[in-house]
Amino acid sequence: MSDAATASGRLPDGWRWVRLGEVCEVNPRRPSIDRSDETPTTFIPMEAVDAKSGVADSRVRPFGEIKKGYTYFAEGDVLFAKITPCMQNGKHAIARDLLDGIGFGTTEFHVLRPSEHIIAEWIHFFVRQPSVLLEATEYFTGSVGQQRLPQEYLFNRKIPLPPLAEQRRIAAILKKQMAALEKARTAAEEELDAIDAMPSALLRKAFAGKV
Repeated sequence: MSDAATASGRLPDGWRWVRLGEVCEVNPRRPSIDRSDETPTTFIPMEAVDAKSGVADSRVRPFGEIKKGYTYFAEGDVLFAKITPCMQNGKHAIARDLLDGIGFGTTEFHVLRPSEHIIAEWIHFFVRQPSVLLEATEYFTGSVGQQRLPQEYLFNRKIPLPPLAEQRRIAAILKKQMAALEKARTAAEEELDAIDAMPSALLRKAFAGKV
């Protein structure tokens, strides 16, 4: 990936281009966890992440069931689906409201842990851009149907970095706008469902002599 391709365009004053690996810990090591096997623990499988909203509907499982063989993350980490087609579909979320601040999930997540220089929302909105996800497909490895994005792509991917206050301001605006879009999308889907049901309703009325 060339610098020209990733850092083209003039940034506003006070902004700069950085690599994600400079402002995030990519796939941080799991610490030693002193926890009984019966303790309820947050678990996020891939199917729990909504591809449209980028929000994870977390589950709860006993620690003993998930302490091995799954991806560890902590409160505020960004979960990035690395396998096709989940990656392209937008199955990326921020780990929120984790029991005791920790959680586990599918091994098909890369974990991005923000440093003090960047907020999770800024990372999340950036990596979910269709243009970023389309570019990432060029770096897939593995066989067809089981292709995955290597962590090196995320480590080296350049991202525009404004001051923290500006990150928070823009993220707040985006969250409000995205919430409005989600509300509109839900309403439109409900209207379409109602329209789809109309032919059956009309036929029932016709054969009941009610038209």
